Amino acid sequence: MEINAICGYIRVTCKLTKKTNNMKKLLLMGTLIITVVSCQQSKNYEYVELGAKESIFGGTERDEKDRVIIRAKTDSIAYLEAFQKFCISEKVSKDMEDVYGASATKPTDFKLLDEQGNNIALTINFDKIDSLKMSVRSRIFEMKNSLKESADAYKEKEFKNSEKIDSSKIKELEPYFNTKKDEFDPDGLAWHKPKSAPKYTNRNGIYCYFQSYNGMPSNLRLRLQYHADDWLFFHKVQFSIDGKAFEFIPMDTETDSGNGGRIWEWFDESMGRSNTELIDALANAKSAKMKLIGRQYYDIKTITPTQIKDIKRTLDLYKAMGGNY
Repeated sequence: MEINAICGYIRVTCKLTKKTNNMKKLLLMGTLIITVVSCQQSKNYEYVELGAKESIFGGTERDEKDRVIIRAKTDSIAYLEAFQKFCISEKVSKDMEDVYGASATKPTDFKLLDEQGNNIALTINFDKIDSLKMSVRSRIFEMKNSLKESADAYKEKEFKNSEKIDSSKIKELEPYFNTKKDEFDPDGLAWHKPKSAPKYTNRNGIYCYFQSYNGMPSNLRLRLQYHADDWLFFHKVQFSIDGKAFEFIPMDTETDSGNGGRIWEWFDESMGRSNTELIDALANAKSAKMKLIGRQYYDIKTITPTQIKDIKRTLDLYKAMGGNY
């Protein structure tokens, strides 16, 4: 009998019991109601997503995301919600690969821990589990790639600016850049990065770079890398550029360590119209410093003339190829 039907039956019985003034039966039914209601209360589960990300030393390394609480009445309901989360992450990763040629982390598996810490994802089995999983997965992967739609719209817009291409300027600037083309991308995806930019994450540096599709630039990005002996866990960067103050708060800062206890922290983010003033100021600076604000400490770094010059060259190449930012 369904729980709602049981509760309905109990409520009717309780009314009849009250009418007959039989206190023992009333107490018995009240106890049964508490038991049934408690059966409907949700339990806590922990969803842990596992993945593989590109290592700074080459190859891939294991990545484990922060745990997410799932509240559900049964193991099977919790498992289906966890499986849906995993499918969404897979879809986002695939969409990013389709558009940008790479994804920061590729989901590989997930754990679902019950209140006793058991990973029930390894052992769970219930009626129609395979067909339900197939239904969830199909529904997720049938969704449109919104990233690609945005990229296509951007490419169409940039195509209209193709008359702004300055071939002589491009030829002048290209020797200062490494251009990495994706030979498998039908749209001619390529990344343009200054030759002086650090090759690995465990180096200090700040630079801009961008991608292009069939020669049309897009996705202008700013990357900052911090390498030191002690953690900062920086979450904000303040700039002093020719005496004028700017502030930038990255959406996501990543961390890693190695080389005998050395640490590195970095962010790599797309620059929108709200960042135009900062990027232009860096590109045209006579002198510039940045203050990396951490949890307890901060560190001040001078932005070198070479780094300033390369940011300027990147913006010039971006514009020469017909880009707007």
